Amino acid sequence: MKRTMGCMTTHRLGWSLLLMGALGSTGALAEPARDGAALFAQHCAACHQADGSGTVGLAPALKGAHWAALGGQRDYLPTVLLKGLSGRIQVGGQVFVGSMPAFAAPLDDEALALVATHLATLQGVPDRVAYTAAEVASLRQGPGDPARTRLRRQQILGE
Repeated sequence: MKRTMGCMTTHRLGWSLLLMGALGSTGALAEPARDGAALFAQHCAACHQADGSGTVGLAPALKGAHWAALGGQRDYLPTVLLKGLSGRIQVGGQVFVGSMPAFAAPLDDEALALVATHLATLQGVPDRVAYTAAEVASLRQGPGDPARTRLRRQQILGE
């Protein structure tokens, strides 16, 4: 069968539009979420659940009694998001041995500030002053890695 150039161009255009429509419907071309709850749902809820209750054996709860101390240290939340956390931790009598990835590469300072602010509301601190991109940028410049974050956690909790 012989195709004309016009038909072939129309055929390719049709497939291109179909592909663009499919990608658009899956969110592949969508703008990234720019509010803390949506960013948390997109990057954190798979492990920590949408309400921050955690997943048994995988990821600890991000609210509860242990957060009274951890959440009281303003730099702790954004540091965990920026630098990650690894090693053995205990939360609510349950031991977790794993690694939370650092989100410094995939998320910018504004996005990390939004997620940290959302985490503060999950902890029952809705009136806390929102984190800023400038705060996160300052912490980003400092030293840190997942093991160092765990040591900071132990110091805060007196473990």
